[in-house]
Amino acid sequence: MQCLQNRVVVVACGVGRDSTGMLVGLHERQVRPEAILFADVGGEKTGTYDFIPHLQPWLARVDFPPLTIVRYKPVRAPYSTLEGNMLANATLPGATFNRGSCTLKFKVQPQNRYCCSLEACQQAWARGEKVIKLIGFEACEGYRQVRAADRAHAGRGSPDAQRYEWQYPLMEWGWNLERCKQAIDDAAMPVPPKSACFFCPNQRPEEVEELSDEERARIVRMELRAEPYNRKVHGLWRRPRRTLGLPGSITEFILAKNLRFTPLDELPEVPLNPCCQMAQRQCTFRPPHRWYSLREQLEDAGHAVPACETEGHLALVESLQGTLF
Repeated sequence: MQCLQNRVVVVACGVGRDSTGMLVGLHERQVRPEAILFADVGGEKTGTYDFIPHLQPWLARVDFPPLTIVRYKPVRAPYSTLEGNMLANATLPGATFNRGSCTLKFKVQPQNRYCCSLEACQQAWARGEKVIKLIGFEACEGYRQVRAADRAHAGRGSPDAQRYEWQYPLMEWGWNLERCKQAIDDAAMPVPPKSACFFCPNQRPEEVEELSDEERARIVRMELRAEPYNRKVHGLWRRPRRTLGLPGSITEFILAKNLRFTPLDELPEVPLNPCCQMAQRQCTFRPPHRWYSLREQLEDAGHAVPACETEGHLALVESLQGTLF
């Protein structure tokens, strides 16, 4: 591991198995970070939030700073979470379209904003030094390092590139997932779940089956809200993968597997953003690639679909037509 002595070190912690294993490894190597930051996008799995009360006491026992939770702070937007963004703007996460925008907006920026307020970071920059950011990518995840550099920290002249140096301890130590889990167990903590949004487009079928009823319902609502505007994707899983027997929509998977989910009318209503670009561009209500809409599939399976999740779009578009078109 590159020398960190007399350097300001900040940990980007996802409160998952990799980042928690990294914290244990840092303690073993007597590396004490200045801050440990968890960027809460508001859509982590329930198990991730449940693990935080186990992590905080361990950090205190080893004289590490407590986990600091940072969040995205909108200037004018009517939402403060990634899920709220998706619902208000009737869209799906950037990863669905092979973009990493959610990471930059909801994770990197809130952490950087906190660092700018941290005296130790300010002093390091005043000395002409970069702050060391530690990220918990496993030894076999070199592709994630490249992707993070390309998307989140692109541009040699960007402010981030001038202020931060990114290091990946798990890669340097050769630690894979099993080694991280062993380190967490040795530290007498329960092993947390994989850190990811419950609606992550990259999750596997077994992860959907492990979600709570409410989390699956919120996925259904997100895909319902976005479907009228989809031109190229079927849902969070993008397109059907026939070799794996998977649909492009997680909702269709939930229905096919007869997985339980909370009735949609029990979820709090989230209005469409009046400034939503999707509404301004109008919607098809039956995208050309779909012959059997999610609403129709849900209703045929006996599930009630609140009108606000579909007809609400049309009402908003009609109300805006006089000023937008």
